[in-house]
Amino acid sequence: MPFPEGYDLEKYQKIKLQHDMEEVSGLEWVGEDQLWAIEDESSIIYRLDPETGKILKRGKFAKNKDIEDLLVVDGVAWVLQSNGTLYEVNSPLTKNSETSEHHFPIKVKRDLEAIVASTTSLYVFCKACKWDIGPEQASIFRFDLTSKSYDSLPFATLKREEIQPLLDGYSTKPLDIQPSAAALHPIEKLFYILSSTGKWLLITDTDFKPMKVYTLNFKTFKQPEGITFDPKGNMYISNEAQDGEPNILKFDYHP
Repeated sequence: MPFPEGYDLEKYQKIKLQHDMEEVSGLEWVGEDQLWAIEDESSIIYRLDPETGKILKRGKFAKNKDIEDLLVVDGVAWVLQSNGTLYEVNSPLTKNSETSEHHFPIKVKRDLEAIVASTTSLYVFCKACKWDIGPEQASIFRFDLTSKSYDSLPFATLKREEIQPLLDGYSTKPLDIQPSAAALHPIEKLFYILSSTGKWLLITDTDFKPMKVYTLNFKTFKQPEGITFDPKGNMYISNEAQDGEPNILKFDYHP
């Protein structure tokens, strides 16, 4: 089964997580040596030991919500709720932590699960939003970090008709375009977008133009809901428990 260049699908380190992280839904590498995570039900930011998965620190930022992904930009944590609300957490994991909320502009039925950043913007991905055509496409919305507000129209759209041909006949099963996590590769400067539904990993440029897509082995990736990279390009993908133990799989980068 193909896998992104620079990574070996057969060689990974499995980091088992504690029971508190059963529904781990987002990962973020912070600075040189810190791995942070969130868990679906608890509105807590966790700092984990990257080698053992042990919880080193935790900080609550809101009441319990359906929490999906995490980013840290210039020391500020941005946490995505499934309805599109963004929590801006200043001084995260400290006693001086302060949270403010920024609401999504469209109020109809929606489920957003992934978030990435560029220099001045955050980009939030629909997993299942009413205005998209079922699982055939997924809208991406821009959040401006200067005005701290969402654009009212999608910035871009991931479309099955553009992604499916990249499988090159390897799989003919229609892909469900329902992203669950995303991250910027620190060396390649490309976006890696992960889907738990349908089990695939998509690589795009920074304008979200699809470049390569890979189907994932469901035995290895039981419920992949989080992705991040350390500064060396090593890739971390988290799996929710799903009848087993929650884990993080670390793939070393060999360009």
